[in-house]
Amino acid sequence: MSKKRDVGGEVELDMTPMIDCVFLLLIFFMCVTEMQKVEYEHLTLPEASKAIEDVKAATNRVVVNITYSPDFVGNKVHSDIVIKKQKYNEQEKLASYLKLKADQDRPEGAKGSNVTVKIRADQRCEYQKVQRVMVACMKAGISKISIGAEPKH
Repeated sequence: MSKKRDVGGEVELDMTPMIDCVFLLLIFFMCVTEMQKVEYEHLTLPEASKAIEDVKAATNRVVVNITYSPDFVGNKVHSDIVIKKQKYNEQEKLASYLKLKADQDRPEGAKGSNVTVKIRADQRCEYQKVQRVMVACMKAGISKISIGAEPKH
């Protein structure tokens, strides 16, 4: 007494959910890529003959940018220490930020930290700013420091 149903006709595949997922993934990867670029300020890095490409960055790395901006009114030069678009011109503020980062990634009972600091200084800025960052790293217990440079052409 069962009736057979006629299943004639085409089977259609609904692509809407798949397209939605693809667009969400695309938006996610675009946002992640932009967030990685936030660490880097637009600088003119110094040239070095032994500079190597920074292929694989550590996940626990802090990028410190030292910018250069001339003041044409008083013939003064203004440099800022910038980490993720935030200025850290006071030594204590920079040292406390780096200490916080170092303490978050310090192995149990160890003196040193696993945090690395990459200093990217504009080639026209004063060396004293680079020295301030190095002293702040020392106070925070960070000993792994690298300097950003462009390969010499």
